[in-house]
Amino acid sequence: MLISQSIRIRLLGGLTVVRPDGTTVPTDQWRTGKTMDLLRLLALADGRPVRPQTLVELLWPAATPERGRGSLRTASSQIRRTIGTNCVVRQPDGLRLLDAWVDAVRYLEATARVAHAARSQQHARVLEVARAAEQLYAGDFRAYDDDSAWAVAERDRIAVARHELLCDAASSALALRLTREAAALSTEAIRVNETSETAHRLLMAAQAGLGETGTALRVFETYRARLATELGADPSRQTQELHLRLLRGETA
Repeated sequence: MLISQSIRIRLLGGLTVVRPDGTTVPTDQWRTGKTMDLLRLLALADGRPVRPQTLVELLWPAATPERGRGSLRTASSQIRRTIGTNCVVRQPDGLRLLDAWVDAVRYLEATARVAHAARSQQHARVLEVARAAEQLYAGDFRAYDDDSAWAVAERDRIAVARHELLCDAASSALALRLTREAAALSTEAIRVNETSETAHRLLMAAQAGLGETGTALRVFETYRARLATELGADPSRQTQELHLRLLRGETA
């Protein structure tokens, strides 16, 4: 992926900002965690304006309106000083972050491309985009106020998108007989969402394709037990039929 913008911001696995001159901003130069979270929110907006009132409500919910606006102005100025460019601008419809490449934004764009290619059964394209996207994924999204509603919602949004990307990629890998890669992708999808039936079914098929039918059957039993304990439910008919085929020694 080519990066033509002047600022590079990585939000996945921790905040890292590279200035236009190629230097990385030391963490202690941000002064406050709220300043870092303001940068995160503006970066996630991908150049779209964010209303000042929205930012104040998210970052300084207990402050009076006047104090909140003052804190927002201070944090915006700190971002500009720290990065060394006029990258945060005030416009009639809100604050915008200019000229920034953001890993989380690019990752989410890639998940949409994977989903589109998967619907068209373009399996090679699915894997090409998914592999490149996973190179961006250095870790889960985190924030200074990590338990705030907005941070949790953003982390969940990215996790859901990633789970879908991994499942689409695992399915395409199976279609292309890249069985070991399918197993790795579906295993990671389960790590992202431990209750995902699709990911467990894909892993069962991948393990069977590797000749490890016993392992595939254990995947089913573990998932069935978890489903019964947590939800009082059974796996879907599709998953149970795969289980029966494996028991009979048929191809997954």
